[in-house]
Amino acid sequence: MSVPRTLIWTPAPTAELQLNLHRAAAGPAALVPVASGTVLLPRRQIGFPAACRLAEQVRETGVAALLLRWSPTAEVWTDGDRAGSTGSARRLVGLLRWWRLEARPRPVDLPADVAEVRSLVDEGRADTWVTALPDRAGLPINTVLPVVPVTQGGLA
Repeated sequence: MSVPRTLIWTPAPTAELQLNLHRAAAGPAALVPVASGTVLLPRRQIGFPAACRLAEQVRETGVAALLLRWSPTAEVWTDGDRAGSTGSARRLVGLLRWWRLEARPRPVDLPADVAEVRSLVDEGRADTWVTALPDRAGLPINTVLPVVPVTQGGLA
């Protein structure tokens, strides 16, 4: 089974989000500036509860944030109030969160630039260096996307 992937999209500007995440000691993550706002790529092994906490931190900056967690066979999304899932999403969130999710017949609609980031993540081209943050933050930043590292924060 492949590791579930996670991204958080917000309409907030990247620089503002970076400053606020550093102040809150939230991370590690990579911020990807896109035309519709910012995509935050947390570390690869982040659990769903930790991703939800990070999304709440993003909402404090950008008012809105869409959390998307997926694997090849399932998808879960939440905007904080509304949630949905496709496929066998239970294993993406665990039993404690499952009751808050409502199955939907199709995935959430993402802005085109966010969908492009997701496809690069699926290809393994967008965030392979994030797995090493914060221990080796000096790694070369991926050349496929313009990423801004947020190296502070715990590993929770």
